[in-house]
Amino acid sequence: MKKILIYGLTILTLTSCTDFLDTKPEDGIGSLEMWTTKEHADLGIVGAYSSMKCFPLGSDPYSPAGCISSNAMTDTYTKYAFAWGTGFDDTGCRYFCNNSATTSYGIFSNKWLADYTGVQYCNLALENLPKLQDKLDKDTYDNYVGEAHFLRALYYFDLLTFFSGHKNQDPGVPLYTSMPDYDKAYRPRSTPADVRKVMVDDFTIAAESLPWRSYEKGRANGCAALVMLGKVYLYAGNYAKAEEVFSKIIVANTKASQPYTLYSDYAKLFTQQGEDNNESVLVIDCINTYGNGSRLDLLYSNRSANCAGTNTSIPTKELVDSYLMANGNKFDGTYPDWTDRDKVNAFFASRDPRLDASIIRPYGLFVGKDNITYEYRAPYDTKTTPYACLRSNHSSNTNYCWRKFCNQGNETTIRRHSGIDIPLIRWADVLLLYAESVNESSGPTTAVFDALDQVRTRAKMPKVARGGDQTQVRELIRNERVYELAGEGHLYPDWQRWFAHNDTNFDYESLTNQSIVGFDGVPLALTQVSIRNFTKRNWRYAIPQSEIDVNPALVQSEGWGN
Repeated sequence: MKKILIYGLTILTLTSCTDFLDTKPEDGIGSLEMWTTKEHADLGIVGAYSSMKCFPLGSDPYSPAGCISSNAMTDTYTKYAFAWGTGFDDTGCRYFCNNSATTSYGIFSNKWLADYTGVQYCNLALENLPKLQDKLDKDTYDNYVGEAHFLRALYYFDLLTFFSGHKNQDPGVPLYTSMPDYDKAYRPRSTPADVRKVMVDDFTIAAESLPWRSYEKGRANGCAALVMLGKVYLYAGNYAKAEEVFSKIIVANTKASQPYTLYSDYAKLFTQQGEDNNESVLVIDCINTYGNGSRLDLLYSNRSANCAGTNTSIPTKELVDSYLMANGNKFDGTYPDWTDRDKVNAFFASRDPRLDASIIRPYGLFVGKDNITYEYRAPYDTKTTPYACLRSNHSSNTNYCWRKFCNQGNETTIRRHSGIDIPLIRWADVLLLYAESVNESSGPTTAVFDALDQVRTRAKMPKVARGGDQTQVRELIRNERVYELAGEGHLYPDWQRWFAHNDTNFDYESLTNQSIVGFDGVPLALTQVSIRNFTKRNWRYAIPQSEIDVNPALVQSEGWGN
């Protein structure tokens, strides 16, 4: 058992599998019965994906706690969203937001458990697939090997992001590239450089082994492998190598028989109607059946939705204030009279369209349960309206609500199992990562502005003004990532890699610790909502205390104690 505990995991006994969405193979992945037939190879690779989406936790066999599928909730660690105590926070983000978590909390152990379980599945696959090479056709064998390498590197990327950081000075995480012998099971943190070497090798092999596009929805592909390889370099601060990789992606995409392009309707990207679009490089495939759906609908949506959403994550006033005006100018902070519906609607119509596509704001419309159209307004609005009043999980209706990932009408038939796919890599993100890597490596070239303009044009926003130095364009790119990617789980990792936690000039108060207020500027009277209290320790997760207890070689994360 101690050997298993180093991973923070158990060998799962998994149930039958009929297709890729059903991620529970019949035989335990680590059992003696596995890896003896082609069918076992099929099931073993499917099982390696399981930690991305859901992981058995307590009485819940489909919990997303700690899985990559729940990473979108981490936007609440930035000034752009907040997690409050609704009781439906599977990931435990609220404890991190208010800085009340201890090293024994599930927010840390669940992430550790999910990622290292994924690492183990991939190591087992890579050890056993060569035994089955004569039972698999070449394309299938190459795909499975590529997927195992891709997923192992993806889990390590997630581990570095949350428990360490990717820079050379960061503490790193334990590294396992095979199932360890008992006497070698307890390992200290490996350096980010050592982990990075494995990730570079894995993503490179995956890029060479896999087709440009996923051969089945939700599967790894060659483009995604190159994107992650570019992110490895970018997060480490190796901008020249990042530019080299992302430039290769742009060129390769132009030559691909089915290139990725931006989907024409930004708002529909985050709905079931907009799925299977040409912008999705890699998604977690979700369907509206028990055990195969997403919980983001529940955590993001409102009480008037068919799922009776909990608004566990609420977008903040800081996020709404950050969006530009529709003409490309900065918002000056002046709001209209909140009781005047016409003026409020006209005001939001004059902002970046991605604001209305991402957030439900005062007098915004939402098609909820039984296909009733609701209007979001506070109780003090006494004007007549043809619509029912949308109800948030905050009685005064003064917090903003998410629209992204929220099913409308009766699309959600099983609560906690939404059919809206979770995008891990979108082409818009690739363009912004490309622009960032080029700007950091070579300065603000024409290629940087061209990439930004593609994202802006799709959003029906003016193109960016050409000019400015590297620092000014850096700020432009970072802001664009907020407008484009809010609510998708990219903003906390961005914050970590852009700033230095041990910089004495780093201002936590202005970056994250704002008072949590409604759209009217009044502090929200919500459970566990007041103000963040982030310090340097919130830069990374704590190593779970249970792991520290069994592995004396592990050193706890800064600020969390042993």
